Amino acid sequence: MKNRRELLNKLKTKILHNWYLKLLSIVFAIILWAVAYNIENPVTSTRFSNVEVTFVNTEVLEENGQVYAVLNNSDVVRTVTVSASRTIIDDITESDITVEADFSKMRLDGTVDLTFTCTKYDSSNVTFSASSTTLQLDVEDKMERYFRLTAEVTGSAADGYIVSGSTLEQNQLSVSGPESIVSSISSTKASVVLDDATDNVVTYADIVLYDSDGNEISQDRLTLGSSRVRVTVEVLKTKTVPLVFEVDVTPADGYLLSGDLIAETDTVTVAGKNGVVDLVTQIVISGDEYVVTDATEDVVFDIDLDDYMPSSIVRADQEDNGVITVTQPVEATYSAELSLSADRISLINVPDGYGAQISEETDAVTVVVAGLEDTVATVRSQNITATVDMEAWMADEDLTELQDGEVYEIPVTYTVSVDGVSISSSDSVAVLVWQIAEEEE
Repeated sequence: MKNRRELLNKLKTKILHNWYLKLLSIVFAIILWAVAYNIENPVTSTRFSNVEVTFVNTEVLEENGQVYAVLNNSDVVRTVTVSASRTIIDDITESDITVEADFSKMRLDGTVDLTFTCTKYDSSNVTFSASSTTLQLDVEDKMERYFRLTAEVTGSAADGYIVSGSTLEQNQLSVSGPESIVSSISSTKASVVLDDATDNVVTYADIVLYDSDGNEISQDRLTLGSSRVRVTVEVLKTKTVPLVFEVDVTPADGYLLSGDLIAETDTVTVAGKNGVVDLVTQIVISGDEYVVTDATEDVVFDIDLDDYMPSSIVRADQEDNGVITVTQPVEATYSAELSLSADRISLINVPDGYGAQISEETDAVTVVVAGLEDTVATVRSQNITATVDMEAWMADEDLTELQDGEVYEIPVTYTVSVDGVSISSSDSVAVLVWQIAEEEE
């Protein structure tokens, strides 16, 4: 027993001898082990570029009737640096890194803090640093409006053809998006480009939005009821044909038609489908409304050409209203007196057995030339032919013989070589008649 106790005492003495050195050795060994471990599995980092941000709880804005736009490309983090032990880093790929923006935590200034996580390891094993840590948003109220949709046709039809019109499969368009953008929309159009078309064009056209100044509006932040629409563009063949005016104007007594019918145009270009327009040779303007009697001044007709277009034919030029003015000039009769010397009067058809001559007492006759003033002004005495027809006068007077040496008052017949005038006279001439003795024959 005594030996056992002595043995324990010796052992105790050895253990406690220089005990602080032994403890220090243990601590030092632990430190060496940790250093050795880190040398074999050190903390390191890796960098990932252009990591896209995942949006969470975006319905919060939708429920509040709001829409958003990302500012400054903040939905992509340019660089994300991940730090962890080498064995962990070696196991992480870009697909394991998640960057989220929780819209329910958005601040009043439109910023949202980004949350960085690794799907393979928890935050105790991985740390992050990044080039940006917030998502920047432009948030505003959402607006929806409805617009009348029209076709916008550019380009051209082939020579000899025109674009007559267009129809759309739908004529209304809904547009929703940020109030600032939607409220700036002035018109919506379906754009169709033609290239020498000779027949109807049916196509699906892109819809374009414009502001009040005619500038195109970007659709990036907008939602359209339709992005394209079916459009039919009608293309017609053209042909120029004469206008035929069946106008009947009768002037009153003392008035004359002072010239031909005056029309703003005597042709019209019409349009229709191939084969139909080829059959049209003229456009006739007629009707009771173009019959006028007792006219004392110019007669003016306002004619709507559309009223006289044949079936399936239209005027090619739809820029004007198709109304033309047609005028029939009417002028009061103008008269002037001319003196015609007796030597210009011819005696004709003197009956057999008689001689005749105009009495020396007749120096001249006065005639009245009537017609349009400009025409009357051109008439001279040499344009007038005056004759005394003895046989015709005797027939009118029912005479079969004449008295020798008798002087008869006989009317004169006049003709004029100038068109558009008439000649009248109240004068008659004295004609001396004598019988011719047989021996004189």
